[in-house]
Amino acid sequence: MPPVSDGPPASSRPPRPRFALPHGWWRWRPSIGRPSLGGFRLFRQPWLLSLAAALWAAGIGLLLAAAPMLILWLGSTGSETEIGWMQSLRWAGLLWLVANGAAVSIAGITVTLLPWGLMLVPLVLLSAGSAWAARRSEAREPLAVVWVIVPGVVLYTLIAAGIDVLVSEPVARVDLLDSVLGAAALALLGSTWGAVRASGLMERLPVPATVRAGARAAAAAAMVIVAIGAVAAAVSLIIGIDDAITMGRSLAAGAGGGVGLLALGLAYVPVMVVWGAAYVLGAGVSLGSAVVLSPFLATSAPAELPAFPLLATLPQQPPPMSWLLPVAGIVAGAIAGALVARVCRVEGRLVRLAVAAAAAVGAGLLLAVLAWLSLGSLGTGALVDLGPDPVIVGVLAAVLVSIGAIPAAVAPSPPARPTLSVAPAEEIIPVPVAEPAPVAEPVPEPVSAPLAVPVETAPTAVEDLLEETAAVDEVNDVERELAYPAAPSAPAHAEPVEDSESTEDPRE
Repeated sequence: MPPVSDGPPASSRPPRPRFALPHGWWRWRPSIGRPSLGGFRLFRQPWLLSLAAALWAAGIGLLLAAAPMLILWLGSTGSETEIGWMQSLRWAGLLWLVANGAAVSIAGITVTLLPWGLMLVPLVLLSAGSAWAARRSEAREPLAVVWVIVPGVVLYTLIAAGIDVLVSEPVARVDLLDSVLGAAALALLGSTWGAVRASGLMERLPVPATVRAGARAAAAAAMVIVAIGAVAAAVSLIIGIDDAITMGRSLAAGAGGGVGLLALGLAYVPVMVVWGAAYVLGAGVSLGSAVVLSPFLATSAPAELPAFPLLATLPQQPPPMSWLLPVAGIVAGAIAGALVARVCRVEGRLVRLAVAAAAAVGAGLLLAVLAWLSLGSLGTGALVDLGPDPVIVGVLAAVLVSIGAIPAAVAPSPPARPTLSVAPAEEIIPVPVAEPAPVAEPVPEPVSAPLAVPVETAPTAVEDLLEETAAVDEVNDVERELAYPAAPSAPAHAEPVEDSESTEDPRE
């Protein structure tokens, strides 16, 4: 007999719990979709992508600043002026802070004339990173765009403050407040520009057409004046290139120093362009408190400038026919006025006049801001307050642009040429088409029923045709016999019969 067990049978015992992976676990991927608060969709949160974009922009900027300093360190190895790699990295941090709008103090001399060329690099990086975050997070609403901008600006500002604490030293240092304010302003400007453009929020804003026209006209006038200033600066550089080369050779900077001077000169090219625009408008450029470079006044004494080749190209005396240079502002105003007249064609003259005047004021404000950014110092004494006066530049620009913009905007414009345009599919309104009236079908006339004829005697169409054909043949035969009585025709179906009598000669 089998042994008897006190417990329940084995078949009734619950199975032992086992851990098993779900089917298809090797194909698992994190679910990344629209922004939400749970799961792996966290990777598309606007605030998280904003932080990643700020880290990326700061990291790339620091690498770009460290590259030339490391090259300088490698070039100085074994020489009398050898510098360590830690010092090179510290200088790279200072260069990054200067590129972000902070004023640097070197041996007690504060340099506030900032190189715009260096500031363009972090500005482009921040704009590109913010645009990527906006597209990745699918930010379309204003609140989502704010979450793309604000966290990145805060993190970028904190990074700038940390780098300022790490790289500051008694010889070369950057004020902490300048670092924080400069980095915050630059990050806010670049991030806002990139996020708003990538999200399409600017196109969806309910801005009147007249306001858009005035803003575009103001920007166009300012750009034209800056372009003319760039041409003036290029002409001045070509004329004074010999003095710049002589000053560069007198510095005996060597190969590495020459590359550094070239990079610094390129960084200050935007500043020289704004100086050229101020010179063209007639506002002039101040070189300290005693010297003013103006197209209307000759310099009383030569300016004492630092040994920088780019400054050697500044004109000490006004060129011939320099009193015609302010006409550039009127030309820019005429272009802005033509733009206003084209966009606001259907508006009245009073509205176009107001838009043109507002565009002139806007152009003056833009150029005043550019002049303020191009004003600074490179040292003490005569090197303080180098650059144009922002107030004079803004007033002159507004007056000259209005002189050209108002007549061009108010003048009657030619009628618009007719153009054919295809409306979008959603704007096409279907036109109801009237249904054709139903055509009444003709009512057939009642046909009387034929008489009942027995089937055996009812004639058919074939029989009638045969009878008519036979009658016609009989008529033809009668007519033929009457016409030819002596020669009757033998029937066609009759066979010839040999007759012995018919073959005899009739003369016999």
